[in-house]
Amino acid sequence: MEKIAVFAGTFDPFTLGHFEIVERARKVFDKVIVAIADDAGSKKCKFNAKNRLKIAKKSLENMDRVDIVIFKELLVDFMKENNITTLVRGLRNTIDFEYEKTLFNAYKSQYDEIESYYLICSSEYSHISSSLVREVLAFDGDIEKYVCASALPLIK
Repeated sequence: MEKIAVFAGTFDPFTLGHFEIVERARKVFDKVIVAIADDAGSKKCKFNAKNRLKIAKKSLENMDRVDIVIFKELLVDFMKENNITTLVRGLRNTIDFEYEKTLFNAYKSQYDEIESYYLICSSEYSHISSSLVREVLAFDGDIEKYVCASALPLIK
């Protein structure tokens, strides 16, 4: 049976930290689905879902066993509809851990079969976040150290 995991988020935009998590998850799972939230709820995204999809696809273009999709419903509903029970998440610090623990409990209350697989970001990428990229972009700063070179033109 194929082991499939979902790596979900807004990916606004997709960063080298995200890339690292997908790359490492592929070592454990047969397929990783990068699921991009269409409507980010209370989050206001800089890039619309179609552009975030293009950026993620460009970032991961040379990576096999990865599907990239947009989902419109609750993440747990997307996972149920696709018969997937494993969620991959990246952790940069203790703040991420506390946030993810709360999220997992909410997911578990709605989808009992769900399990999470946590990957701790390497120190090389632990300071990178999409919000950092957006902030640097807002001041026309250099984001080359934070995103995949192949996606840089789409982000700028």
